[in-house]
Amino acid sequence: MATDSWALAVDEQEAAVKSMTNLQIKEEKVKADTNGIIKTSTTAEKTDEEEKEDRAAQSLLNKLIRSNLVDNTNQVEVLQRDPNSPLYSVKSFEELRLKPQLLQGVYAMGFNRPSKIQENALPMMLAEPPQNLIAQSQSGTGKTAAFVLAMLSRVEPSDRYPQCLCLSPTYELALQTGKVIEQMGKFYPELKLAYAVRGNKLERGQKISEQIVIGTPGTVLDWCSKLKFIDPKKIKVFVLDEADVMIATQGHQDQSIRIQRMLPRNCQMLLFSATFEDSVWKFAQKVVPDPNVIKLKREEETLDTIKQYYVLCSSRDEKFQALCNLYGAITIAQAMIFCHLAGSELSKEGHQVALLSGEIMEEQRAAVIEGQEKVLVTTNVCA
Repeated sequence: MATDSWALAVDEQEAAVKSMTNLQIKEEKVKADTNGIIKTSTTAEKTDEEEKEDRAAQSLLNKLIRSNLVDNTNQVEVLQRDPNSPLYSVKSFEELRLKPQLLQGVYAMGFNRPSKIQENALPMMLAEPPQNLIAQSQSGTGKTAAFVLAMLSRVEPSDRYPQCLCLSPTYELALQTGKVIEQMGKFYPELKLAYAVRGNKLERGQKISEQIVIGTPGTVLDWCSKLKFIDPKKIKVFVLDEADVMIATQGHQDQSIRIQRMLPRNCQMLLFSATFEDSVWKFAQKVVPDPNVIKLKREEETLDTIKQYYVLCSSRDEKFQALCNLYGAITIAQAMIFCHLAGSELSKEGHQVALLSGEIMEEQRAAVIEGQEKVLVTTNVCA
């Protein structure tokens, strides 16, 4: 909508909402890809603990609501360890020459062709000799299926000991990855999976016979060093998933590095992260030696038809009143309202809105996002 049209629409409705005359609406030209968003914030800062919980919860929520591949328009940038080595990509899973049981599992999961990141990552992860990889990838791009396929391809079913190790920052995320392993490996009954998470009690001195172990850093470290359930020197593939969430959790970064140092030199190291901040990159370089790197290049788009505005308010009550004024003055088909603490004030005023915050369970959050309400009031859990 053009600026003049928007202003005219507001002018025509000012008579119905007198308080609108007290609002100072200013236009701010920005690059954006979202419409109908009103941001409200307070000066209160989040604690470190809240930020860590948010990161893990956001990641799990993404996995829950993105059960299928998302349409990703980002371009993939590949930085090879050896620049002179030919760069391979695949357009079908048949080109990877997978074991028949694994190919059957891939198709049973609904993957008809590799996603963008799979096209480039799978040839590297399945290459001989094994190559290390650092990859940037959000939920829904097929990265979990990619590294699961790499683990399952490296396993020797006749060897009854852990050969692949996958670290996740939380118990819930470990279970989500475990589900993918079970689905993709369901035509490979010889392959077994163990969860190294709190609450999974094993007798001291017991040796694990499952070929794949997935768990959280603290428990995996105990199983490798203190309890000796796992012989780290026999691990062929080491996967560190959600690295940006991992380093936001106290202790996980050091635990992950300690586990990595126990592994043999020829162990394949695979690290995945949704973001590539400096802290993530430094951590990745410590964990993954001589890596190939895959990054997503995001092309910015300037859309002249989308404008953003801000409303100057002096207090929380004034923000809420301004929001109600806008809600009453403008026809809103769909909108997302971001705030520091998602409250129920709009519901009390009789507006039909959905609430999404860190106080509700991940499954409830997914249900809210897939719901029918046209207006969503949320914290940065949804961001």
